[in-house]
Amino acid sequence: MDWNQIIFLMQIVFTAAIAENMALYYFLGTCPLISVSSDLRTSFQMGLTVTFVMVISSAINFVIYNYLLVPLQLEYLQLLFFVLVIAALTLFLEQFLDRFFPEIYAAFGIFLPLIAVNCAILGVCIFVILREYDFVSSVAYSLGSGLGWLFVICLMASLRRRVDESKVSVYLGKTGITMIIASVMAMAFYGLSSIIKGLG
Repeated sequence: MDWNQIIFLMQIVFTAAIAENMALYYFLGTCPLISVSSDLRTSFQMGLTVTFVMVISSAINFVIYNYLLVPLQLEYLQLLFFVLVIAALTLFLEQFLDRFFPEIYAAFGIFLPLIAVNCAILGVCIFVILREYDFVSSVAYSLGSGLGWLFVICLMASLRRRVDESKVSVYLGKTGITMIIASVMAMAFYGLSSIIKGLG
């Protein structure tokens, strides 16, 4: 792997994490972002879990699509296979955490099975195919997307801790103020990516 390829992969990771963040640019995976981000430790653990499932499912789905569905001309079944792989990984992870890390499993509660229907994970698997990345680029993109989602949910949890100590309008509520915070964060991420692109 030469220097140009390394730079290209770093650009993919940066674009996926900041410039085209799954939560703030595409608004994918906002349900757990709103519901789990009330505690920083739980948010970090959820972010790591989502990143793990995102990277592994993207890699497996890349192989399934390119080496099974395309040769058999069954590309129209990609969505079915992608969802099955994500659900199987989530089930495996749920059983693993329940067996070896019961505290983390209890902290996630009902939100752990919802990883299976986290549209950010499915979105990454689809974007990898649409952008025609190779395997290494696919892993880099999914890793960047996962780390970006992890960063956003941890940042959201930190900001919400400050909000909990402040008076929030009853008409707005916690969900409303969380959406406003997400909107401001989206503008900040967009501005940061624009500045960096302008410097390049």
